[in-house]
Amino acid sequence: MGTGMERWRSSAQISASSLYAACREKGVPKTLDDVAAASGVRRDEIAKCYRLLVNEFDLKIPLADPAEYVPVVAARARVNARVQQRALEILSKAKKAGVISGRDPIGVAASALYLASLLGGESLTQGDVAEAAGVGEATIRNEYKRMKKVVGP
Repeated sequence: MGTGMERWRSSAQISASSLYAACREKGVPKTLDDVAAASGVRRDEIAKCYRLLVNEFDLKIPLADPAEYVPVVAARARVNARVQQRALEILSKAKKAGVISGRDPIGVAASALYLASLLGGESLTQGDVAEAAGVGEATIRNEYKRMKKVVGP
């Protein structure tokens, strides 16, 4: 690499972080947890190395669209297609209202699924959707509150 980066990071960390960066750059909805599971490198190590790669090489990684993560989280949470479609509609309204800009895309996607399940009378819990997305329940609560103000029941 020639940057000295290899002195402070293993080749596995650099490879996993590079894979994550490539997925982000090409719009492939893979989370840090997905890459960690596939690579055997801890999530926090991938995240640190990813930030170093972005800074060292001045990478211009586009922001991820939360809608890309809806099918992934929905599949993990075993959510039906109707709830999934409603979540995409919620995300569209929230995006137009500007309440999801700069937020964690997978947390936002999971929260939209949670809100959609509530509005559709489904029994998805904050814990279920948080686990499916690999985020904390507090993320689901906070993002849910932000979106609920905009889309309402």
